[in-house]
Amino acid sequence: MSDRDHGPSSILSVVQTILEEERSLDLTSRDIALLVLIRHELNSGDDSELSIPYSTIQALHSRLDSIEAGGSQNPERRLTESLARLIKTECVTKADMTRIRLTVDTEYQLTTIGESVAEWHLMQSEFSGEPLTAIFRSFISQLMLIAGDAEKAQSQEDWQSNVVQQMQYVLKGMLVSIQRHQKELDRQHAALRDFVPTLLIQASEDSIGQCESQLSKVIKTIDDLQEVVLASTNRAQALIDQIGNIAHSSESTNTPESLRGVEAICDEFQRRLVNISLWTIQRATDWIDHHNVVHNHLRTVVRIDRQRRISDALKRSMASVPRWTLEVASEPCFMRMREDIQRDHTPKKAPRVRKDASSRNREFTDELPDKVHEILLAHLQNELSEGSARASSILSKVATETMDEVGVLSQFSWLIGEMTQAGRMEDGIRHWTRTTSCIEIEEFKVNAK
Repeated sequence: MSDRDHGPSSILSVVQTILEEERSLDLTSRDIALLVLIRHELNSGDDSELSIPYSTIQALHSRLDSIEAGGSQNPERRLTESLARLIKTECVTKADMTRIRLTVDTEYQLTTIGESVAEWHLMQSEFSGEPLTAIFRSFISQLMLIAGDAEKAQSQEDWQSNVVQQMQYVLKGMLVSIQRHQKELDRQHAALRDFVPTLLIQASEDSIGQCESQLSKVIKTIDDLQEVVLASTNRAQALIDQIGNIAHSSESTNTPESLRGVEAICDEFQRRLVNISLWTIQRATDWIDHHNVVHNHLRTVVRIDRQRRISDALKRSMASVPRWTLEVASEPCFMRMREDIQRDHTPKKAPRVRKDASSRNREFTDELPDKVHEILLAHLQNELSEGSARASSILSKVATETMDEVGVLSQFSWLIGEMTQAGRMEDGIRHWTRTTSCIEIEEFKVNAK
């Protein structure tokens, strides 16, 4: 029964059952490896054998222990757990449904799920080594045959069986083999990228030449691969377009459903071919960049070390990843290369002050600031009694009265503090006002409280 036989309601009920029962394929890598060994054992034996005894599964499990690094400390327990998971996921079932007293007498068989899981992993790791050119040649020939069948199609059944189904087969078979070939090339290239550093750290001076030759071979292979892939994909796209045009031109023998099926499979072909081309272009770009980096290092070795005296150190530094550290421990120290010359010298004395008659008879008259403060406060109170007081007016009067302009104006900040405490400051008065013939101040005015 296919998916089309299930209606939307039945599909939703199946999905709901899967979610409620929490069905899952919870398998470890060891379980899958045991599943692959069981499938191989069944296929390599007699065709009439559909089950495998527990003793054979034990032997296969011990083979896993010998392959896996470190082995197993409790193999019987791990085998029991693996079989329990395989039975829970319905990949393996017991061949005899009756109750068996001894575990050794139990026989197991693969289910359809277990067969599919093992087959899928075998297909993923399978690589025939066939050149990509041969795969593309077979792929193009298949498309040419399909294009010929499309021209001969006279009915909807002909289109479905000879065109759509054949294209689905080619899409699942040929393109999967192409992608498998690409994965194998990626594995080979990764191994080669790991092999290049081993060449660089060898003591032999021929390692530089070997490294260059290996990289040159890779670049040559990538260039040839890119040329083959681009030429083959262009030819395949032309054949796919031809099939699509034939389908549109023969609308009399095609229903809208079959026409949409041909268009969908053609679109899927185009998408896969574009992915293959992009893969090839990306690999060519990556390998060219890698070649340029290594080649620049090698040219540096040849240019700096013409006598090959320090090549080993340079090659090791190129092959290993540098571990850069940046740490500031303390300030740099400056070392003196000679001792300072010691010279005897006497400290200079301050010049003696002459004591003459004029210095002894000099008189100083100091005026205490308290008297100035009293005079400033008196003028402030007089102006506040009239309603307002200005700092410029007060300072001008006191400077004229005391005949000491500098001394009076030096008390300007003190006067502002007293005016602020004595009255209310009036905003908007910030202009410059001349208090004496040579001094200007910024006006400050307060009003009586």
